[in-house]
This record gives sequence, structure tokens and C-alpha cells, in this order.
Amino acid sequence: MSFLDYLCDVTECTPLPGYKLKVACSDGAKGIFDMSGYVNRGMYKPLKDVRVFQQVHIVSGAPTWPGNIDIAPERVRSDMTPMQ
Repeated sequence: MSFLDYLCDVTECTPLPGYKLKVACSDGAKGIFDMSGYVNRGMYKPLKDVRVFQQVHIVSGAPTWPGNIDIAPERVRSDMTPMQ
């Protein structure tokens, strides 16, 4: 599958310990997306503060945080660990 095969929106997003997100997508997939590899890089550095990370919400189908920090829903969908 290619990255484009995962085009969808994130419809639910809950922060979990360890910089992880429990997500549901518009295609019905559910899983855990690990943000721990992102929080030390570039625009994601403010998310290292757990209080900021926990403020995640969905804007136009993408997990978004204060300061206009977001991550593409396609990335979330393609890299999440599926769950039942």
C-alpha cells in the first residue's frame, strides 16, 4: 500500500501516556499512534510538555495542538498500530 491509500480523516483522538494518541479514522480503522519520535524535533518540540500534548483536538480531520501544530491524518493512519 502507498501513503495515499491511507487518505482519511482522524475522527477521534485521545492522548495517552508516553506521547501516544488513541485514534479512530473515518475509514473505520482504530489504533495507537506513537508521537514520541516527534516531540524532540522541529515544530513538535512544544509537545514535549505533557500539558500541551494533552490539549490535542481535531481540526479538519487532523490531530492539532495549540500553536497551529498538527500532524497529517494520512501519517497517523499509515503509521498507527491497529487495535480491535
